[in-house]
Amino acid sequence: MTYSKRPMAELFRLLSASEKELWSTHGIREAGGYATRLVAEALGARVLTNGVNKGYDLTDASLGRIEVRSRRYPFDGRREDRVQVPAVKQGLFDHFVHVVFDESYGIAGAYLAPHDPIDVLASRDRRRYVRFADGRGLPQAIDLTAEVRRAQASL
Repeated sequence: MTYSKRPMAELFRLLSASEKELWSTHGIREAGGYATRLVAEALGARVLTNGVNKGYDLTDASLGRIEVRSRRYPFDGRREDRVQVPAVKQGLFDHFVHVVFDESYGIAGAYLAPHDPIDVLASRDRRRYVRFADGRGLPQAIDLTAEVRRAQASL
């Protein structure tokens, strides 16, 4: 991929214009909101207007309260995919969805797992990080990659 030699200020104006359009047309401020919207579409779940105070992002009749966490691969080629599950969220959600974006916001992977096994994984790390492979490797985990990719293609 070749990159332009545009001035930095121009690139930030483009970034700002993109952020404003995402907010004004889709109500999305950042990648976490995008992940939440994609998972809601994939599962047919309802997005909460303000999930921050409740400790979860989505609700679903069969899955209950769903917390969505996401990570984007950095541009330097590393495959950093862990997400933090803060202790203050213990018991506040029923299911957890972990979405990993590639550098261009394509879906690298996604899974759904119940709260308790995710909480056990998170408790093994002092900062409560869960690596994608560890969460996806849980016997109770369900791979949602294809469903979230379909959602991304439809929005």
